[in-house]
Amino acid sequence: MFVFSLKKYKMYVAIAAQSVALSLCKRHGNRFNRFRRIFTGLIVRSVGAQINLTGTIDADTDILIVNHQSMFDIFSLEQAVGNDIRFIGRTGIMDKWPVSRIVDRVGHITVNQQDSRAIIKLLKDVKACKGKKVIIFPEGTRSRSGKIEPFEAGAKLLVEKLKLKAQPVVIKNILDVYNES
Repeated sequence: MFVFSLKKYKMYVAIAAQSVALSLCKRHGNRFNRFRRIFTGLIVRSVGAQINLTGTIDADTDILIVNHQSMFDIFSLEQAVGNDIRFIGRTGIMDKWPVSRIVDRVGHITVNQQDSRAIIKLLKDVKACKGKKVIIFPEGTRSRSGKIEPFEAGAKLLVEKLKLKAQPVVIKNILDVYNES
Protein backbone atom coordinates (compact mmCIF):
# COMPACT_ATOMS: atom_id res chain seq x y z
CA MET A 1 0.00 0.00 0.00
CA PHE A 2 2.81 2.41 0.88
CA VAL A 3 4.58 1.69 -2.43
CA PHE A 4 1.41 2.46 -4.40
CA SER A 5 0.83 5.68 -2.44
CA LEU A 6 4.37 6.77 -3.24
CA LYS A 7 3.88 5.98 -6.95
CA LYS A 8 0.61 7.87 -6.96
CA TYR A 9 2.19 10.86 -5.19
CA LYS A 10 5.09 10.98 -7.67
CA MET A 11 2.69 10.74 -10.60
CA TYR A 12 0.44 13.54 -9.30
CA VAL A 13 3.45 15.79 -8.65
CA ALA A 14 4.61 15.19 -12.23
CA ILE A 15 1.09 15.90 -13.56
CA ALA A 16 0.92 19.16 -11.58
CA ALA A 17 4.38 20.17 -12.83
CA GLN A 18 3.34 19.35 -16.39
CA SER A 19 0.22 21.47 -15.98
CA VAL A 20 2.27 24.47 -14.88
CA ALA A 21 4.95 23.95 -17.55
CA LEU A 22 2.42 23.63 -20.38
CA SER A 23 0.58 26.75 -19.27
CA LEU A 24 3.83 28.71 -19.75
CA CYS A 25 4.32 27.56 -23.35
CA LYS A 26 2.81 28.53 -26.67
CA ARG A 27 0.23 25.89 -27.45
CA HIS A 28 1.63 23.12 -29.68
CA GLY A 29 4.98 24.85 -30.22
CA ASN A 30 8.30 22.96 -30.10
CA ARG A 31 8.79 23.63 -26.38
CA PHE A 32 5.20 22.59 -25.63
CA ASN A 33 5.65 19.22 -27.38
CA ARG A 34 9.08 18.69 -25.83
CA PHE A 35 7.63 19.32 -22.33
CA ARG A 36 4.87 16.79 -23.02
CA ARG A 37 7.39 14.14 -24.08
CA ILE A 38 9.62 14.86 -21.07
CA PHE A 39 6.77 14.74 -18.54
CA THR A 40 5.24 11.62 -20.09
CA GLY A 41 8.60 9.86 -19.79
CA LEU A 42 8.96 11.14 -16.22
CA ILE A 43 5.52 9.84 -15.26
CA VAL A 44 6.16 6.43 -16.83
CA ARG A 45 9.50 6.12 -15.02
CA SER A 46 8.05 7.39 -11.72
CA VAL A 47 5.86 4.30 -11.38
CA GLY A 48 8.59 1.95 -12.58
CA ALA A 49 6.80 0.97 -15.78
CA GLN A 50 8.27 -0.36 -18.97
CA ILE A 51 6.25 0.02 -22.18
CA ASN A 52 6.42 -2.87 -24.65
CA LEU A 53 4.54 -2.39 -27.91
CA THR A 54 3.73 -5.56 -29.81
CA GLY A 55 2.69 -4.82 -33.38
CA THR A 56 2.42 -1.38 -34.94
CA ILE A 57 0.03 1.52 -34.93
CA ASP A 58 -1.12 2.09 -38.51
CA ALA A 59 -0.19 5.60 -39.67
CA ASP A 60 -3.58 5.99 -41.39
CA THR A 61 -5.60 5.13 -38.30
CA ASP A 62 -7.99 7.88 -37.18
CA ILE A 63 -9.16 6.40 -33.89
CA LEU A 64 -7.66 3.91 -31.46
CA ILE A 65 -10.18 1.86 -29.51
CA VAL A 66 -8.46 0.86 -26.26
CA ASN A 67 -9.42 -1.07 -23.14
CA HIS A 68 -9.07 0.94 -19.92
CA GLN A 69 -7.60 -0.32 -16.65
CA SER A 70 -5.95 2.64 -14.96
CA MET A 71 -5.27 6.35 -15.17
CA PHE A 72 -1.77 5.26 -16.15
CA ASP A 73 -3.13 3.97 -19.51
CA ILE A 74 -3.04 7.54 -20.81
CA PHE A 75 0.66 8.01 -20.15
CA SER A 76 1.61 4.58 -21.46
CA LEU A 77 -0.29 5.31 -24.68
CA GLU A 78 1.40 8.70 -25.08
CA GLN A 79 4.76 7.00 -24.57
CA ALA A 80 3.97 4.27 -27.15
CA VAL A 81 2.08 6.28 -29.79
CA GLY A 82 3.54 9.76 -29.37
CA ASN A 83 1.99 12.90 -28.01
CA ASP A 84 0.15 14.11 -31.11
CA ILE A 85 -3.00 12.34 -29.95
CA ARG A 86 -6.30 13.39 -28.43
CA PHE A 87 -8.09 11.44 -25.72
CA ILE A 88 -11.84 11.32 -25.26
CA GLY A 89 -12.84 11.35 -21.60
CA ARG A 90 -15.83 12.28 -19.54
CA THR A 91 -16.29 15.43 -17.55
CA GLY A 92 -16.00 14.80 -13.85
CA ILE A 93 -12.63 13.19 -14.43
CA MET A 94 -11.02 15.45 -16.99
CA ASP A 95 -12.23 18.75 -15.54
CA LYS A 96 -10.36 18.73 -12.22
CA TRP A 97 -7.05 20.58 -11.74
CA PRO A 98 -4.28 19.79 -12.64
CA VAL A 99 -5.65 17.41 -15.29
CA SER A 100 -8.12 20.02 -16.56
CA ARG A 101 -5.31 22.43 -17.40
CA ILE A 102 -3.53 19.78 -19.47
CA VAL A 103 -6.78 18.72 -21.16
CA ASP A 104 -7.47 22.33 -22.14
CA ARG A 105 -3.95 23.10 -23.36
CA VAL A 106 -3.52 19.87 -25.31
CA GLY A 107 -7.01 19.81 -26.79
CA HIS A 108 -8.30 16.52 -25.43
CA ILE A 109 -12.05 16.00 -25.85
CA THR A 110 -14.45 15.89 -22.92
CA VAL A 111 -17.95 14.43 -22.95
CA ASN A 112 -20.68 15.32 -20.49
CA GLN A 113 -22.66 12.09 -20.23
CA GLN A 114 -25.54 13.95 -18.56
CA ASP A 115 -26.08 16.18 -21.62
CA SER A 116 -28.34 14.73 -24.31
CA ARG A 117 -26.59 16.91 -26.94
CA ALA A 118 -23.12 15.67 -25.97
CA ILE A 119 -22.92 13.25 -28.91
CA ILE A 120 -23.30 16.15 -31.37
CA LYS A 121 -20.46 18.04 -29.69
CA LEU A 122 -18.38 14.86 -29.62
CA LEU A 123 -18.87 14.28 -33.36
CA LYS A 124 -17.81 17.89 -34.09
CA ASP A 125 -14.80 17.71 -31.77
CA VAL A 126 -13.55 14.43 -33.23
CA LYS A 127 -14.08 15.69 -36.78
CA ALA A 128 -11.96 18.77 -35.91
CA CYS A 129 -9.09 16.46 -34.88
CA LYS A 130 -8.47 15.42 -38.50
CA GLY A 131 -4.86 14.33 -38.89
CA LYS A 132 -4.44 13.46 -35.21
CA LYS A 133 -5.13 10.11 -33.65
CA VAL A 134 -8.09 10.09 -31.30
CA ILE A 135 -8.18 7.57 -28.46
CA ILE A 136 -11.39 6.34 -26.90
CA PHE A 137 -11.91 3.92 -24.04
CA PRO A 138 -15.23 2.33 -25.12
CA GLU A 139 -15.83 0.48 -21.85
CA GLY A 140 -16.86 3.82 -20.34
CA THR A 141 -14.96 3.15 -17.12
CA ARG A 142 -11.80 1.50 -15.84
CA SER A 143 -11.78 -2.27 -15.51
CA ARG A 144 -10.63 -3.08 -11.97
CA SER A 145 -10.14 -6.75 -12.83
CA GLY A 146 -8.04 -6.33 -15.97
CA LYS A 147 -10.72 -8.04 -18.05
CA ILE A 148 -12.21 -6.20 -21.02
CA GLU A 149 -15.69 -4.98 -20.08
CA PRO A 150 -18.67 -4.58 -22.48
CA PHE A 151 -18.38 -1.57 -24.79
CA GLU A 152 -20.75 1.37 -24.76
CA ALA A 153 -22.20 2.56 -28.09
CA GLY A 154 -20.16 5.78 -28.47
CA ALA A 155 -17.08 4.34 -30.21
CA LYS A 156 -19.14 2.47 -32.79
CA LEU A 157 -21.23 5.56 -33.47
CA LEU A 158 -18.12 7.72 -33.98
CA VAL A 159 -16.52 5.25 -36.37
CA GLU A 160 -19.69 4.80 -38.43
CA LYS A 161 -20.90 8.42 -38.56
CA LEU A 162 -17.50 9.95 -39.31
CA LYS A 163 -16.25 7.00 -41.40
CA LEU A 164 -13.09 6.74 -39.32
CA LYS A 165 -10.42 4.12 -39.75
CA ALA A 166 -10.31 2.37 -36.37
CA GLN A 167 -7.63 0.20 -34.82
CA PRO A 168 -8.08 -1.82 -31.64
CA VAL A 169 -5.37 -1.68 -28.98
CA VAL A 170 -5.21 -3.96 -25.95
CA ILE A 171 -3.40 -2.83 -22.82
CA LYS A 172 -2.15 -5.63 -20.60
CA ASN A 173 -0.52 -5.83 -17.18
CA ILE A 174 -1.00 -2.16 -16.22
CA LEU A 175 -2.61 -3.25 -12.97
CA ASP A 176 0.65 -5.00 -12.03
CA VAL A 177 2.38 -1.60 -12.14
CA TYR A 178 -0.31 0.91 -11.18
CA ASN A 179 -3.46 -0.51 -9.57
CA GLU A 180 -5.83 2.14 -8.22
CA SER A 181 -8.31 -0.27 -6.60
